[in-house]
Amino acid sequence: MIMLCQKCGAVAVISNFNGTFCADHFKENFEKIVLETIEKYGMIEEGERIAVANSGGKDSLSLLYILSKYFGDKNDIVSITIDEGIHGYRDKTIGTMKKYCEMWGVDYVVYSYKDFAGLGMDDIVKKESGIPCASCGVLRRHLINAGAIEQRADKLLTAHNMDDEAESVLMNIFQKDYEKLLRSGPISGIEAKEGFVPRVKPFIFVSEKETMLFSILNGIDALHTPCPYSGFGFRGVLAKVVKQLESDVPGSKKKIIDASIFVKNAHSGDRVVSARAKLLNCSECGSPSSRTVCEACAIKSRVSGQISKG
Repeated sequence: MIMLCQKCGAVAVISNFNGTFCADHFKENFEKIVLETIEKYGMIEEGERIAVANSGGKDSLSLLYILSKYFGDKNDIVSITIDEGIHGYRDKTIGTMKKYCEMWGVDYVVYSYKDFAGLGMDDIVKKESGIPCASCGVLRRHLINAGAIEQRADKLLTAHNMDDEAESVLMNIFQKDYEKLLRSGPISGIEAKEGFVPRVKPFIFVSEKETMLFSILNGIDALHTPCPYSGFGFRGVLAKVVKQLESDVPGSKKKIIDASIFVKNAHSGDRVVSARAKLLNCSECGSPSSRTVCEACAIKSRVSGQISKG
């Protein structure tokens, strides 16, 4: 059955919860959703310096494309890439990242696990027990925030899409991590704390499928290869659940996110204030931490052989 665009009647390229559109009207609607999300949640103010977490993949390059198109003349934009040290994967996407940053006139910097911890992820997995995603996630979040601080960014924008956010909400519920659940949403993390750059998600209401189509239709030649370690994590299980749920009940991903935002708005105050009050400063790097030594510095010490696995 041929689908027709709801705006012009031409052959549609996509039909989902956000509508049925031809290529041109899909791109128009995609950008409209993203720009409305930015405006609704006050994600970008004129004159702010914006840091973009840019892996060189379809999501982050699509975000960088929109930012450079609509905010490049009003805001300083810097692309921050984390090199985890995954041979045959990240080294390729870094090359793609550089190509598009130069094409769109965006400054870029690269921070690596090896510079911070002395080893890349391919060697860290040999030393750290547990699933690779656990230690990788800690190091990536630490370096992205540290990089945004070093680059004097007012906001840190990530390209987490609707699928990513729905998976994160369910993961936090399954793991009973309610503090983290209350720090999720369009603007995530603990706000108004020195040492944290506010992290915002302009793509939170567009799906992974839409982002991939948007990148293709705009000629963004990004790699669509998943991380070789991604299959080891619980997120991979939830990703399948979320996709099946959306297939059976269209709109499920947005409903999960809307529910989490409602809960956050209704109950976050005391819990977030409490979380802020509990934060210390890491004795090694000075970053805000719930422990004397933050998780990233603890991993750094373990993989360098300074302390044993606790």
